[in-house]
Amino acid sequence: MKRMMMIAAAMMLLATVVGCEKYEDGRPPKDVRAEFDKMYPDSWDVEWEPQGGYWKVSFETGPRTHGVDNEAWFAHDGTWVKTFTDIPLSAVPQSIKDYLAASEYGSGQFEDNDADYCQTPSSVFYRFDMRFGGREIEIDVTENGEVSPADYGF
Repeated sequence: MKRMMMIAAAMMLLATVVGCEKYEDGRPPKDVRAEFDKMYPDSWDVEWEPQGGYWKVSFETGPRTHGVDNEAWFAHDGTWVKTFTDIPLSAVPQSIKDYLAASEYGSGQFEDNDADYCQTPSSVFYRFDMRFGGREIEIDVTENGEVSPADYGF
């Protein structure tokens, strides 16, 4: 009987340890996963990674034959921070391209044939990888025409 009690206790301990969420295993907490699932229910090819106090998730949306790459960031409590969606340069609104062309960075060269459509709780902007003045930089352009080097603050 004593042996059965020990086995039962060991199994309960094992179930408790296995059931606990651990940040080290690359799985975000339930609140983070729940918010992500609510925001992106049709996502696929989902990969989570802890990143400097946040959870970064790379995923695809759209048809599986030609999905769209996305990257979203969440705080540990499940609060959504930002999302980047790859879009082709041809999909960037002309007004955004005009703002960029009229800025001090207008003479730069695009590094890629795509841009990021960036959303945060308080703003929307487009991010471009460019070569300017002999160096690679990222430039953000807001929908109201503000142009600046990328700001990595959350």
